[in-house]
Order: sequence, then structure tokens, then C-alpha cells
Amino acid sequence: MIMTDDEMKDLIETLTCLFEDQMADGVHPISVASVMLAVAVKQLKRQLDENEFNAIMSDLTENQFSEWENMSDEELDELLMELDTKNDRILH
Repeated sequence: MIMTDDEMKDLIETLTCLFEDQMADGVHPISVASVMLAVAVKQLKRQLDENEFNAIMSDLTENQFSEWENMSDEELDELLMELDTKNDRILH
């Protein structure tokens, strides 16, 4: 099953709120992000075969991070808005 655009937006909002709540409690953003990333990687490793896992990790490290790290909050919001208009594009 593939998540719908609305499901992705809801999940992003939930994770954003969790991130912001932890930082408001004084937790360093690197700590929050590293735990979220570790959980995501662990779940991917459990659910995918080795080739799928390696392909996703390679794609993320080679392409997506460099693309996303230079985006402003407004640009990230625009990217999410594009999901509404482009059904063939999937945000991972």
C-alpha cells in the first residue's frame, strides 16, 4: 500500500510537531533528528530485502539530502503542495 498525499502530509505534520515539542522541552535538535532517523532506518532494514534497503539508502544519501538541505521552509511547503497537483510524483 502506498500512502496518499494527505496521509503523507499528516505524517509530516505529526513528526514536525513531535520534533518541535522535544526541542521546546530543551532536547537538542540533533538528538531528536538522530533518533527519528535511527527508527526509520531500523524499520526499513526490517521490512525490506537487502537490495531494496541498500538502494533506498544510496538514493537518499546521494540525491535527496543534498536537494532538501538547501530548501527553505517555504520551498518545502511548495514541494508538498506539488503533490496535490502531480499524482505521479511520490515523496519518500
